[in-house]
Amino acid sequence: MKKLLLLLLTLSTLLSAEVIDRTGPYIALGGGYATFYDDGRLGESELDTAYNINLIGGVFINKYLSVELNFDYYDTFKNVVGDTTDIYMIEATAKAHYPVWRNRIDFYGAFGAGGMWWKENLNTVSQEDNSGVVSGDLGVGLRALKWLTLNLGYRRYFFTLDHQNLDTLTRYNMELGSTYANIEVQF
Repeated sequence: MKKLLLLLLTLSTLLSAEVIDRTGPYIALGGGYATFYDDGRLGESELDTAYNINLIGGVFINKYLSVELNFDYYDTFKNVVGDTTDIYMIEATAKAHYPVWRNRIDFYGAFGAGGMWWKENLNTVSQEDNSGVVSGDLGVGLRALKWLTLNLGYRRYFFTLDHQNLDTLTRYNMELGSTYANIEVQF
């Protein structure tokens, strides 16, 4: 009974709240759980997984459009034979918003491009590389206060690695997906 009363109180507070303005700058900090697919480059058929953290700075142009600069760091991906990969990315993103319910719920989709850098330890040999990256993002923002939003979403990165073995150049089309949550503070 107490849970039902608490739920009704929460819903009535949100329903009676004023419409929220969505213009101006914001920052967000969050984390997630990622899967890494290396296109069979390491001879493994399974995906590697790791946790990640992200830091985002952005600005709402209006309630339907924002632009962001994202930094993502991924904890070490490790396959079954002990090879490791550390990844981080920086990208610029354009985000389209569809706010509903007095602008308190925000469905969004985004497209971004940038760069990624990684360091690998493969069979005790350490190497570093980088690549251009494009990403797609879908999610929902739940605005708790005028200045505070909880975002839940899924982001997918696409990138390539060209690997030279003697006279053969092989291109690997790799993907990284991340389910994430972040807290956004709007100024």
